[in-house]
Amino acid sequence: MALRPEPFKREQILHDSIERGAAMLPLPGQPTLVMLGREVQLGTGYADLIAVEAETARPVVIEVKLASNTDRRQVFTQTLGYASYLFGLSAADFDQLLRSHLAGRGYASVAEAVAAEVGDGSIDTESFNARMGQALDDGRFRCVVVLDAAPADLIELTGYLQAVTNDRLDIDVVTVAAYTIQGARVLVPQLVEPQRVTALPEVTSARKEAKPEPGAQAFAESVAEADPAHRELLRRLLDWAKHLESEGLAVLYTTVGKGRWVLNPRLPGQNRGLVTIWNDGGAYVSPQRSVIEAEAPLTLARLDQRLPGEIRQNNYITSALTQDVLALLTDAYVEARKP
Repeated sequence: MALRPEPFKREQILHDSIERGAAMLPLPGQPTLVMLGREVQLGTGYADLIAVEAETARPVVIEVKLASNTDRRQVFTQTLGYASYLFGLSAADFDQLLRSHLAGRGYASVAEAVAAEVGDGSIDTESFNARMGQALDDGRFRCVVVLDAAPADLIELTGYLQAVTNDRLDIDVVTVAAYTIQGARVLVPQLVEPQRVTALPEVTSARKEAKPEPGAQAFAESVAEADPAHRELLRRLLDWAKHLESEGLAVLYTTVGKGRWVLNPRLPGQNRGLVTIWNDGGAYVSPQRSVIEAEAPLTLARLDQRLPGEIRQNNYITSALTQDVLALLTDAYVEARKP
């Protein structure tokens, strides 16, 4: 028997789901969205969510509406109005606009938030700020409308707007349906695609030349050349990461920067991991709290108890990286792997 979608009781439930799990949005180009703020005041209105694309530094305006909301017909007007408010701001202005929202997430700037959320050492904040400032000045934005259902008139309007807007503005509509499967609530997003008449423009990456490469070979080679005082711990961390990969819990990527090597055990099928391992004048592990919170909340509670105040966002864990700490981090990867 075919499953029937269940209605969202409140708009806030869908709103919360998108804020916590922006990676679920099936957007063209598959950008990495970094959430910056919720209910952000832009002029006389409040944008539901403001994000930025990690790859392009392009700001993203997200509006969430239920089909039952009588304001849904105004959603494009609202979204485009918010984009127009951002048009022409400098990167510093954008940071200032989001300052309180960023502070609530533990960041001082948009670039810092992106570097922390990506967490693989590939973001150069100076370059990112320059790209972001250019995007704001050019009016290059992505506007995303998220609905629980898309009425025919909104689909038709979406197609028209996509046809008449230029390559500086992308407008996307995503529907999210909720189902209960074996007692678990499952969200199924789908991109609404009226006939798109223009190809997506190629966008120059905002990242520096050093990019994550599959595997751990470069990191392993760096360990062999590391200061002897740090070599043993680096080898132990490398062995731990390799064990995660051998168990199917992670896929390893290495980023080589200026005098530093970064090993990122990514979750299978995702471009993010729960922790990052650094060979940067020493051996360090930095947690990605937002990812752990989303993927392994039960283990996060145990980590907070074992390492109070240390499981933050891209900070270095200062406590000793003992076997029991690594075992807890392994448990987090195991929890994240469960369906």
